[in-house]
Amino acid sequence: MITQFHVKNYKALRDVTLPLTPIHVLIGPNDSGKTSILEAIAASCKSADYPLNQVFPATFNPSNLLWDTLGNDTASFGAEIVDDAIAGEYHIECAMRQEVGHLLRGNEVWTPKDGEPTPFPAAIPHSTTLQFAYTTGQTNVARQLVKALHDALSGVALFRWNPRLLKLPVVLDAAHRLSMDSSGFGLAQCLDDILGLNRDRFRALESKFREIFPEMKAIQLSSVHAYQWPQPHLAEDLPHATRNTGKGIYFQLQNGRSIPAAQASDGSLLVLAYLTLLYLPDPPRVILVEEPENGIHPKRLEEVLNILRHLIESQKRTQIVMTTHSPYLLDFFKPEEVTLCRKEPDGSVSVHPLGSSPDLRKQLDVFSLGEIWTAEGDEALAKTVTDGKK
Repeated sequence: MITQFHVKNYKALRDVTLPLTPIHVLIGPNDSGKTSILEAIAASCKSADYPLNQVFPATFNPSNLLWDTLGNDTASFGAEIVDDAIAGEYHIECAMRQEVGHLLRGNEVWTPKDGEPTPFPAAIPHSTTLQFAYTTGQTNVARQLVKALHDALSGVALFRWNPRLLKLPVVLDAAHRLSMDSSGFGLAQCLDDILGLNRDRFRALESKFREIFPEMKAIQLSSVHAYQWPQPHLAEDLPHATRNTGKGIYFQLQNGRSIPAAQASDGSLLVLAYLTLLYLPDPPRVILVEEPENGIHPKRLEEVLNILRHLIESQKRTQIVMTTHSPYLLDFFKPEEVTLCRKEPDGSVSVHPLGSSPDLRKQLDVFSLGEIWTAEGDEALAKTVTDGKK
């Protein structure tokens, strides 16, 4: 698990360090750096699996990614990791030259807890040593360290759910087995993969879905004309319709009628997406979710949080970080699981872990966390955290 994450010189994140728990939520107003933090965590984890030109967008202007483009063209990411096999910090630097898409790896260091730093040897220019060594099998670094670090970071999924894309039928593609696009496109294939792999697992997912939506009798996957998977790293990264056959989601109702996903509510598809993550045989190592409350009735949020907490309890290797604007969602979190983000006058982002505020804990005897946030507002809450550190 990543117990602490540090990012420097990435977008508005000039120098940010935040503690992380198995499930963690970032709060704060719009333009306070929450999404940038999720993107930074995703980039740090993806660097274990992909070359740097795939970690960041293929086409970008470095001035949009770096805090200080005049004096420093390097962004750095540090993840403190505590797993069964290792404990320490993995730190990488990524130099972003002015040439479009030109990224170079800078320093890459593993520092074990209570141990001496282990610099990684030079790798090919556009890849971390960890990714290059693991995928090619060529390394001067101890193989056990490379494998343990890769296992701790590999597998990250950033979701910005789009109910319209969740509902689309999909042309089956082995390259996307048991996975979904960041929008949620591919849900139909993911369900079909689970069904084909383990029918009992699919039936358990279906039963849980039925508990939440009693009007539903069964989830069906039917052959229909479908949409092609989007091509990665293109500006127009959207699925497109084809005449090829794929799989689409249908719901059989208790009255015997069957409806396509396009006629189902957004909320039911969003809940189904979360349940699909729960019942994956090997969920992503790190799951990042932007505003899970979107499209879901406040009363359903507790069910969504129960699904996510069940996921991290049943899959000890999985960690979840999300953003929210919903005080209802915040009611289901402890202070140590929440970090407030805010934009400072100079444009940089500061973070304020709510677990470090004794006054806030006292208020929880009377009010819920969401009520406190609503009543006090971001500025007052940040001050409470700052005062608690003195």
